[in-house]
Amino acid sequence: MINFDLLVAGCDTRCKHCYVNGGPLKRMDGDDAVLCVERLDAIAAYLPDEANFTLDHEPMGHPEIGRIIGAAAGTKHIRYHHHGMTTGLGIMRRDDKEAVLDRYLASGFDSFGITIHGGEALHDEIVRRKGAFTSSIAFGEFIKAHGAELEVSLMVNRFFPEQQNEISAILDRLRPDWVYIGLPIFTPHKNGLDYEPYRASVQDVETLGEWFKTLGKDDAELIEKARESSVGLAVKKLINGQDLMTLFDAPQGEKYLAVHPDCLLYMGNSGAETECLGNLRRLDPEAVAARIKEMPDNRDYDAFYDRSVLPETKRMIEALIGLPQNTVYGDFPSVIYRGLTALNTATRILDLHRREERCPSVG
Repeated sequence: MINFDLLVAGCDTRCKHCYVNGGPLKRMDGDDAVLCVERLDAIAAYLPDEANFTLDHEPMGHPEIGRIIGAAAGTKHIRYHHHGMTTGLGIMRRDDKEAVLDRYLASGFDSFGITIHGGEALHDEIVRRKGAFTSSIAFGEFIKAHGAELEVSLMVNRFFPEQQNEISAILDRLRPDWVYIGLPIFTPHKNGLDYEPYRASVQDVETLGEWFKTLGKDDAELIEKARESSVGLAVKKLINGQDLMTLFDAPQGEKYLAVHPDCLLYMGNSGAETECLGNLRRLDPEAVAARIKEMPDNRDYDAFYDRSVLPETKRMIEALIGLPQNTVYGDFPSVIYRGLTALNTATRILDLHRREERCPSVG
């Protein structure tokens, strides 16, 4: 799978758990956005059939999103992957929000989602935007009233056990078509450590077991997932012979790229850019497709670290032992990244504030 993340507009929040460095960004020019969609379509003609792209971070806030969605829906060689997640801030402050939603629905995109971190005060604190909770709820009610499907993602944190009744009331109010239970992952982004004080423990997840059942979820499966992605279990695995290099050698099967508002194309997801391929306005589609195909997959591990900087297993174990053992993450790689971060291990991520690291080939 090859995915291009097209950053058409900045994000309205600065979530502490964010793993793609969301936040206020320069908005992509409308003409450039349409051109980039066309250029990605041309590149995809030389790529495998599973190539797709998303519009990020808050596309509904872009003044020309209707036009951009039309271009996204009309591609021939690449599929627009509509993940549908939004804070609601971008669209709910628009005077033309009905027209924007109608354009989405007319283009075949009828499912949307919001993320809830708890009650109003906690939610706004985690996303670092006052009024974000109210906007998310308003958006959920807005799309339900217009016949669209609503998915609510619950990002479990250590306050959930005491707020489960409040969260249940939110779900009763919204009556979503689907509820997703998630544990935020950890990546070595600039804000990666900001969320650590909010992380749930294995015991928190176990306490929520009966509540998960009321949501129609497999409590045993969720609890087992939490245990499998805990710091303590990672320590045991490393002690029992888990080799870091073996993790890096495992097939990933996914490749991520990002297109910035200035139309520069990077290898790596948003916030995890490792190499600039050039300006999408001027790149030769066949040549850049050939370059992309020869690049290694970059979902995990190699996406963030060079193998040459990996610590000895003993040092890694010591770093993880220094962390709360029952803290849980969204997946096992997150625990490894957390240990590497504790060791101040250098990442492959480009510092895009340094001009020489942005895209020297295009000036």
